[in-house]
Amino acid sequence: MNGPRRFDLSRLLAVGVLISSLFGVLVIRLARLQLVHSEMYLKQSETNRVRILEKPPLRGLMLDRNGRLMVDNYPSYTLLAVPQMLDQNDQTRDTLLALTGLDEEEFNRRLHRIPKNRYTPVRIMRDLDFPTLASLEERRARMPGIMFRVESKRAYPTPVAPHTLGHIGELKEEAKEKYPNQQSGDIVGLAGLEEQWNDVLMGRKGVEYLEVDALGRVVGPLSGVKPIPPESGSDLVLTIDLDLQLRAEELLGEQAGAVVALEPQTGEVLAIASKPDYPPETFAGLLTPDNWRQLQEDENTPLLHRAVQGLYPPGSIFKMSVLTAGLQTETITTSWKVTCNGVYQLGRRPFRCWNRGGHGEVDHELSIEASCDIFYYLLGNKMGIDKFHDQISHFGFGQVTGIDLPHESSGLLPGRDFMDRRYGENRWTSGHLFNISIGQGDVLVTPLQSAVFAAALANGGWWLTPHLVREVKQPDGTVIPSEEPERHETGFDPEILTLVRDDMLLVTEGSHGTAHWLYDPRMHVAGKTGTSQNSQGEDHALFIAFAPFENPEIAVAVVVEHGEHGSTAAAPIAMKLIRQHLGLDDETWQRYRWKIIADRRRAQAQLQPEGPTE
Repeated sequence: MNGPRRFDLSRLLAVGVLISSLFGVLVIRLARLQLVHSEMYLKQSETNRVRILEKPPLRGLMLDRNGRLMVDNYPSYTLLAVPQMLDQNDQTRDTLLALTGLDEEEFNRRLHRIPKNRYTPVRIMRDLDFPTLASLEERRARMPGIMFRVESKRAYPTPVAPHTLGHIGELKEEAKEKYPNQQSGDIVGLAGLEEQWNDVLMGRKGVEYLEVDALGRVVGPLSGVKPIPPESGSDLVLTIDLDLQLRAEELLGEQAGAVVALEPQTGEVLAIASKPDYPPETFAGLLTPDNWRQLQEDENTPLLHRAVQGLYPPGSIFKMSVLTAGLQTETITTSWKVTCNGVYQLGRRPFRCWNRGGHGEVDHELSIEASCDIFYYLLGNKMGIDKFHDQISHFGFGQVTGIDLPHESSGLLPGRDFMDRRYGENRWTSGHLFNISIGQGDVLVTPLQSAVFAAALANGGWWLTPHLVREVKQPDGTVIPSEEPERHETGFDPEILTLVRDDMLLVTEGSHGTAHWLYDPRMHVAGKTGTSQNSQGEDHALFIAFAPFENPEIAVAVVVEHGEHGSTAAAPIAMKLIRQHLGLDDETWQRYRWKIIADRRRAQAQLQPEGPTE
């Protein structure tokens, strides 16, 4: 009788201990939840209930120097999604893939572009077209975790200068170092002024707090929490003259090349054109991978900003720098002359002048006016590479100008170190010096550097860092002028520069001038034509100029790829721009230009053999 009773008692005791242990574990667990981890779980609960939606600011506008709108904003719709909700709802994911046309890999990349983010909505697609927006809106009640917001999209009232104005787009993970205060997917400047001035244009994001139900659907604004409104970006007032910019692009037309016009006394860029280009709105909305690939692979390189990135041998527009350096270093005097018979024999190799008939006896004046190559072959060789590089670098060649645009090319001004690296120590010859002394061979410049060179000559030996932004207008109406541009002194003797400027005037007004047929008695223009050799086809045509000669208001550089002759392809573009800037009409000049040309050709025929014009 005692045995079974004792067994039941032990079992009862064991069950009691087990129940007590389970109860103890439960108490401990509840204590941990209530006392230790309460804040964490409360936060998670709140996260499930609240959506924090960023409100993008309006991006600043861009206006030309006269207040005309160049870059504007207009509204477009953006699709957002909550990663946690979509990861738990395959049906919503499949519907979005079908309606947006995104492949699954790209969709997942966009959904999870922000590491460790589960509940903050992320941008899936910008600039939704109306049919896609309508289809999504119709199904939104059955698609928890998606929402829309209105964002601004760039608009261009007058489509010009796409390379310079630049474009915006979503920040990629690999480019975050450039924008440390932004996160992947944010809209930032990716090229041109949009990139260079992004922090000024962008403004500050706002925040809106939304309450959602258990199914992830937005109920409305979260009560008791005030939203933070976004702050609009500042506007940029540019130095560009919209009319002059339009004219520069019109004059280039379908030709590849670039035009840069500067105000010498201020460094302000009046016009900066690059062709071929692309419609500015190309990057305003959604750019498909195929469209981007086509732009990148286009053999005409429409994405290249030729004005600041294009590298060209300067040809004869370089000769004024060599003449200035030769006189400054006293390698030659103003009385130095050479005889040009059309060719100079250096060992077994003939070096020809562009004028095969020769120029006869040539002094510094005729060397610029008629652009004699023989004069500069001998001058460059006499001066040597060290003086050549040291002196000519003062004009800004071989270095970036510092313009407020990203990715500017520095060009190439060869010195002794470069020549030794390229050809071997002491293995380069006078023939190499002959070539670089006429702006061929290893010398490379951008059209912007050429315009800065023209401005330095116009000013009599100094130039200002070129810039595109005149002032910044803040949202509260405060106007902040651009910083004073840096002044660069060339250090050349003013008398030498006066002499060189006088020689340039003869290019358009002298009887031997390579651009004499463009003479306009209403304005005095100092210029220089150039033709640079091109291994890929016809030679490039170049021209630099400044006017009015007495008190320069504009300096211009023009490059026309495959244009062959600077006097016929590049110079007319520059002269027309100068006339427009000075308020002179083309029609008046056209009426009497033929008489001027006939008179000058009769005079030239007595002094110079017939032949191609440089």
